[in-house]
Amino acid sequence: MPETVLLRYVSILAQTLEREYGIAAEKLYQTAGISLNEGPDRIPEKEAEALWVAADRFATDGLIGLHVGKSVRYGSYASLGHLLVTSDTVGDALRAACDYALYVGAAGRFELIEAEDEARLVYSPIRPNWLAGEVRSEAVLLPFARFARWASPGVAPVRVYLMRSKPSNAAAFEEAFGAPVVFDADVHAMTWPREALMRPMNDANPALHAMLKEHVRAEMPALAGVTSQLEHYFKERLGEGGHPTGLTIGDAADGLNMSVRSLQRELEQAGESFRGQLAKAREGEARRLLTQKNVSVQVVSALLGYSEPAAFIRAFGRWTGMSPAEYRREHGR
Repeated sequence: MPETVLLRYVSILAQTLEREYGIAAEKLYQTAGISLNEGPDRIPEKEAEALWVAADRFATDGLIGLHVGKSVRYGSYASLGHLLVTSDTVGDALRAACDYALYVGAAGRFELIEAEDEARLVYSPIRPNWLAGEVRSEAVLLPFARFARWASPGVAPVRVYLMRSKPSNAAAFEEAFGAPVVFDADVHAMTWPREALMRPMNDANPALHAMLKEHVRAEMPALAGVTSQLEHYFKERLGEGGHPTGLTIGDAADGLNMSVRSLQRELEQAGESFRGQLAKAREGEARRLLTQKNVSVQVVSALLGYSEPAAFIRAFGRWTGMSPAEYRREHGR
């Protein structure tokens, strides 16, 4: 399934650009090269990215992300928004946001890092080369500062970290977030006191929350997204022309611009494991290579990142029930 973004969320961008900058939605879509059909509830992530790029060019003050963030309501996230506000505590809501961020859009991921006295919510792009990343991240982070205040009085961020260079209108960012902002940061993030996570939510509703969680899980559009990213990652490293190194989960997480914990969590939600995905990639590449008679078993083993041929032969036997030599006799060219 292609990576997608909720149309309801993207529509806020068009409405905000028209309201704040006088740019009609039709002009935004035309500039982005997109023609929206009636009816879809999601659009491809690449189209959403094109809309953000176009909007950022129109909004020359660099504040389009803040304006969109101010316009977002929890209903903008459809079922996920209702899931978040019915959580028992602020921490439960933030953890749910991390678990189900792909429900809203496939651009980035959340990670909640809980230390002894501080909790940090980090937002990272799925693709390291995404476009309009600064304004998109600001539009995503700001609603959480606002929701936390609304959902549990007294809960406010301690500090906000943004990757953009400090702008001349820096005060607008601090006013919007209601907290000091650190510019030129290494990540897009927001911190709260650790105790804030224990604060009860105003609209906590365990029964409704459980029902909504099942609904959101059923509607998750692209949990396979992380598996397809892993497939691409492995494809670049295995086989002829690849670099059969970096095959640990830590290496893969770095390559996908996410933490090990986030990668494990998303794989678990998709019913997969890192070891299983690596084995699947190795098996597929092994079958392909073994059909080429000019590639020896020793070379295949090395191309797949095995330290010795015996380990590859054992693994191939588990996958196929036959040895590489038997497979080659049956399927070789």
